[in-house]
Amino acid sequence: MPERYIIRVVKYFIYLCLLFVIIYGMLLIAGQTTWDTLATVTHRKDIWLLGAVFVILPLLYPFFGFVTRTVRGRMDSDENRSIVLKTTESGGFILVREVHNTMTFRPGAATARVRALFEDKITITLENDKIIISGPRREVVRTEFRLKTFL
Repeated sequence: MPERYIIRVVKYFIYLCLLFVIIYGMLLIAGQTTWDTLATVTHRKDIWLLGAVFVILPLLYPFFGFVTRTVRGRMDSDENRSIVLKTTESGGFILVREVHNTMTFRPGAATARVRALFEDKITITLENDKIIISGPRREVVRTEFRLKTFL
């Protein structure tokens, strides 16, 4: 089990609850629903279905939302490093830490960090002719695509 699994589950549960409150609030303001509708839903069996969605989705998301991909790089490790730095910079990421052959990046924009609930770290490891990218699925796939373009 990943070391940040519980933290991610709690964050996505809170995110779903906030999303529900915002959407329901907008429906109330627009006059499309009433408080009675919410009371009716919570007193019927539908509340169990809604509760299951609010529990199951956050439990599953960390498994599907975070991935590791491998890209074939060039034989020269220094050249791979410069390509990785150019690629991540063009994607709006900044280098936060570098230890040996592992580099950690975060988005430069605060809005991107908030949108990702601060689970936005991308780790790129250089191993000979391989480049291993780990992090949130969306950002890993984007970075992988950009890397393949530069390689």
